Order: sequence, then C-alpha cells, then structure tokens
Amino acid sequence: MAEAAVNFALETLGPLLVEEIRLWGESYRFRSIDEPSSSGTRNVIPHDSRVRSFFVEDDEVVGIESIKRKLIDLMVNGRSERSVVAVVGVGGLGKTTLAGKLFNNDGLKTHFSSRAWVTVGKEYNKNELLRTVIKEFHSFSGQPTPVEIHKMEEMELITTLRGHLKDKNYMVVFDDVWKIDFWGDVEHALLDNKKCGRIIVTTRHMNVAKACKSSSPVHIHELETLPPNEAWKLFCRKASGPSSGGCCPSELKELSQDILGKCEGLPLAIVAVGGLLSTKNRVVSEWKKLFDRLGSILGSDPHLKDCNRVLSEGYHDLPHHLKSCLLYFGLFQESCKVNCARLIRLWIAEGFVQYSKRPTSEQVAEEFLNELIDRSLVQVSERDISGRASICQVHDLMHEIIIRKTEELGFGRPLNGEDLSHCSKTRRITIQGSIDDGALESIKDSKVRSVFLFNVDKLMKLLDLEDAPVDYLPEGVGNLFNLHYLSVKNTNVKIIPKSIGNLLGLEILDLKNSLVRELPVEIRNLKKLRYLMVYQYHYTSGSSVAGAAVAKVHQGLGSLTDLQKLSIIEADSQALDELMKLRRLRKLGIRPQNGNGKDVCALIANLENLESLTSLSSPPQYLQRLYLTGNMKKLSDWIFKLKNLIRLGLELSGLAEELFHHLLELRLTGTYEYELFHFEAGWFPKLQKLLLWDFVAVKSVIIEKGAMPDIRELRMGPCPLLMEIPTGIEHLQNLKLLVFACM
Repeated sequence: MAEAAVNFALETLGPLLVEEIRLWGESYRFRSIDEPSSSGTRNVIPHDSRVRSFFVEDDEVVGIESIKRKLIDLMVNGRSERSVVAVVGVGGLGKTTLAGKLFNNDGLKTHFSSRAWVTVGKEYNKNELLRTVIKEFHSFSGQPTPVEIHKMEEMELITTLRGHLKDKNYMVVFDDVWKIDFWGDVEHALLDNKKCGRIIVTTRHMNVAKACKSSSPVHIHELETLPPNEAWKLFCRKASGPSSGGCCPSELKELSQDILGKCEGLPLAIVAVGGLLSTKNRVVSEWKKLFDRLGSILGSDPHLKDCNRVLSEGYHDLPHHLKSCLLYFGLFQESCKVNCARLIRLWIAEGFVQYSKRPTSEQVAEEFLNELIDRSLVQVSERDISGRASICQVHDLMHEIIIRKTEELGFGRPLNGEDLSHCSKTRRITIQGSIDDGALESIKDSKVRSVFLFNVDKLMKLLDLEDAPVDYLPEGVGNLFNLHYLSVKNTNVKIIPKSIGNLLGLEILDLKNSLVRELPVEIRNLKKLRYLMVYQYHYTSGSSVAGAAVAKVHQGLGSLTDLQKLSIIEADSQALDELMKLRRLRKLGIRPQNGNGKDVCALIANLENLESLTSLSSPPQYLQRLYLTGNMKKLSDWIFKLKNLIRLGLELSGLAEELFHHLLELRLTGTYEYELFHFEAGWFPKLQKLLLWDFVAVKSVIIEKGAMPDIRELRMGPCPLLMEIPTGIEHLQNLKLLVFACM
C-alpha cells in the first residue's frame, strides 16, 4: 500500500478508516514508488498519493455532476467501436477525481465486464506499463495473473492483453498521462473488438489527447475552473468546518472573497487553502495574516504542499527553452493579462527563440506559446477571430510559483519601490512603482539585462517604457549597444534621438501611440530591425476612429531588409521606391499620396510574404487582413480571389454590398451613401463578427433568414437615424453579443 495514502488516512480521515483503506489498497495492489515488482524492476505505479481522489468527500466534489452524467451517457450509449474520452486541464482541476467517479460508478461497473485503472505518470517503462494493465484487468475480473508475465516481452504482452479483451466490453483509465507518444505504446494492445471498449485518459497536455485520434474516435473534455458560486460553496465548507454548517461569518466575508480570488476557481487550491484556514482562529487578523503570506508559505506549509507539488510539476516537465518562456510571466504583475504579440516580441528580443527565416522567429515563438497553452500552464483570456490566442495569463498560484523560481534562479523579479540592491544577481526587473535616480544607480553594475523602465546599464537587452510617464528619450539611449527591444508605446515621447543609429542589434522599435511624427535618418543603420511600429489613432467623441497620425521616413529605409512589420508611414514616391526593397514584409501600413496608386499596386505585388495591409491597393494571395480607405463604388476583382482573407475593414466607403464566402470579420466604418443595410439570404456564410460604425444616414437594417448564419458578435453605432432593432435579428441563432453604442 502506498505510504502516502496511509499518512493521509492517519492525518485526515482518522483511525477508523485506516483498515478500510488498507484492505481497499491491497485489493487494488497499491505499491510504494520504491517497492519492486515481482520481476525485480521498477514498477509503473498504479496509484500513489492520487488515491486521495477516491476518498474525496462529497462536500469536496462540486461542479462535476453534470459532466459526469454526460460522460457516462457517452460511454454507455456511444458507438460500438473502441473510443477514447480524454479529460484535459491544469493540475488541481479534479481530473483524477472525475475519472474516479466514473470508474466507481455503479452503472458503469455493471455495464463493463472488465475494468482497469493505471496511473501512468511522467516516466514509465513500456513493458512494465503493459504488465500493469494486464494485472489490473485480471484482478478486476477475478482471474489469476498469467504466471509467466514477468518474463514476457512486448509482443507477448500485447498478444496476452488482446486475448484477454477479445470477448469483453472493457473500460480502462490511464490517469496522469504526460507523454505524447503514450498512445502509440498502448493502442495495439487495447483490442478494438467492436464491443464498446472505452478508454479514459486524464492529462494536462492537449496534444496527448489529440494523439489518440490517430486510431480511435476521441471525445475531449476540457475541465474548467469552478464558477464563482460553486467555488464559494466549496471554500466555505472547507474553511468554516462542519460545525458551522458551511457558513462564513459576515466579518470574514470580504476577506474570504479576497483569499478565494487567489485560488481562481482551482478546486485543489480551494480545498488546500480552506483546510489551512480551518486550523486558524476565525478572526480577521489571523486570516489577513495568512492572506498576506500565502505566496511565501505555498511551498512550506503542510496543508499547501500537495497544491505546490501539483502546480510545480508542470514547470519541471518543460524543456529548457519553454521554462524560460514560462518564467517570463513572473515579470508581470499577478492576474496581469498579457498581450500575446507583445510577449512573443519580448521572447525574441531576449534570445529565447533562435533567428529563423522559415518558419519565421515569430512563428516559432507562437508555437512555444501554444505548447504552454496545450500543457495547461498558460490560460487564454481572449482569442482573435481566427482562433489564435491574443491575450493570455497564468493562474495566480502558478504566478506565485513562477515568482519564487525566478528569484531562485536570478531570472528576474518585479519591483515595487523596494531597495534595488537586492537585484545584484537578477538579470531582469520590472519596476512597477516610482523609483528615484539614486536607486536606479544602484544597479548600474548589476547583472540586470532587461528592464521595463529606463536604466543605464550598457549591457541591457530590453527597455520597455510602455505607459511610463516620460516625454523624451535622452541621447544616452544610444549607448545601450546591446539593446534588442525598445518601446515608448503610449508615452509623450516626440523625438527619437539620432543616437538610436548606434543600436545595431535593435530588432523591435515600438512607437505606437507616442507623439513621434518623424524618424531620424540614422534609422537606416538598424540592419537587424524586424518590427517598426509608429502611428497614433485619433478618435471622435463617439469613440470611432477619426484618423491616424503617421510618421515620415527618410531615404535609406530600403536598407532594413529584415523588416517584417512596418506601420504606418507616409508613402511618397521616394518611400515607395525604398519599400520595394523590403521583400520580407509580412505586415505593412502606408498612407499613399494622391496619384501614387499605380506605384502602390506595383509595390504590393512585389511583397510576396505580405499577410496584412493597411492601404488602398492590390494585395498578394496570402493576405489575411485588409483595411481599405477611400470612396469606392465597387471592389476590385482581385479582392474576390483572396481565399485567405479573414478580416476586412472599410473606412469612409461608398461601397455597394458584396459577398465574401470566406470572411470571418467585417468592419464597415464611415459615411454610407444609402439609408438601408439589407443582408440577403446566403450572404456571409462564415462571418462571425460584424461592426457597423458611424453611419449617419442609415435608417433601417434588414437581415433575411439564411444571412450570416454563424454570426457571433454584432456591434452598431453611432447611427443616429436608426430607430429600431434590425429586422430579422431573430434569425441569428448563434448571436452571443449585440451592442448598440452612442445611438
């Protein structure tokens, strides 16, 4: 029997349950991780401390009853062929608990003639895994284990297992699977006998679940955190104890909500923190003290040790390059929602992603982010219309673990006004409060290489001044010769100093929504520059875009041949000639002068890698996003050939209605010459988002049945003459969000 399970029983369930657990464990053959198998080799552990999931009290199980019923129905009434149910989610969500409730369900016990449960874990031996599956099936069927099993090799083990399953409808649970190639190790042994074989896999990795699709139908259930009401019920039960009836004293309610907020709906965290609170006096001062110290005691307090271990496992399983990427979240504040595009640029500037032409460094970095998401370590807060993650974050308790790890490794740390002398071994800092000049001087000779506020360390690689209260960049910025990333986004900076030409390693220059209107000629020295963003949108009182202030560039821009994103610049004939040399551009924003239309078309045709264009011109075939400005009665024929177009924005357009079969998002902005929008049946079959903004003449909107059948989001306004809800809006069965603004 697993020692951890005994300890848990002694500490938590009381002596009356010890014998019950011992007998139950023997019947299921639990072993300590150090206990050898009969073959003398290290054994795959059928259960370790995860046995606790089978003894979770009913008052600790919330929010899974409807999920359990759905999965039971799927397992009993589904197809006759072998199929997989994959339960995916971050550690601590209750995947094992849910699988245990299914495994021990009386109806499923009766339905399946043979069952097995195997805890797989990070590391396993393939043959030992197969031996364990055979033993488990024989044990639950009441049959003796084959005598020579310890001598069998892979083919014999597969044959033995297939023979056992030949005439049985079976269910097997593989709990805590980490490796993507796991399915390849077991799929041939688990016979598809057309008798409703069911396989349950619990995993943190979405790719593990997807890998099962290679040879079996797979139902993937992504387990989510508890909704606020369920989380509150569970917290009160655990924190208040049985004697209180699960009620929270009124004087502790506000503080309890703050503590619960740290858990962010994670059941394991709620149970652990609630259990710890139940040992404290029910007074505000005691609970406040714990709230303030929660992050620091996460790894040391016995009540929180399991929670810390479960969350930390995900980090320790990462390859080295992904560990650095995950640790980067420690530079942001707790609960911070991080822009994915910005994060990717920061990773590249830090050197976490090796330079690559095909696929591009940006594409590789996006793959890194997606892997962290697939491993359930990073949560997606928002996705764009194409399904790509646009905003992400990490769980608050994971953030605490990351902070401890970043400080331990000297990777970095966020600061909030404290003494910077503690940063002597830290390579990255985020200054989130006001820091005086003397404090900044204290890290001149430190190991800091990246900072999110101004610093004079010449070896610095990253300088992010976004949203900082600064209005100028000193000439001294040119002395930061190791700088790869420079941002003055959302600041009052007006002039970029000529010394910027000294930053020969600079890759990313973000001047968005600053007051910069002209780039110095020295910018042409930045041969490694890949991103150059310089513009500022102006808005009307109704929050619609009134225009954009763009920047003027000088001769020599064409020497920046590594540029992939450039937006938005004045495009006179000289600038267009320079742009012709930038063959790697993927995103381009320009404001052409009148009479330059022909040259613009020639430019766009020359940029074969272009994916996004903000202009009025003919784009290449791979274009995904297009924003057109001008007064057009009809779209050019080439637009209808854009099979990859998913976003279209039309500003100040007199365009007649056109049909786009592939379009996912449509934005129409500006003065429309008609009084009626009429969406006919069959129009925009894939459209999900529609924005109709600032149409002063429109009086009526008609939507026929069959128009925009997949629309999810519709935003309108200001439309002062539109007095009624669009006719036919009831036909939009998939509509999730309807907004009328400034009407």
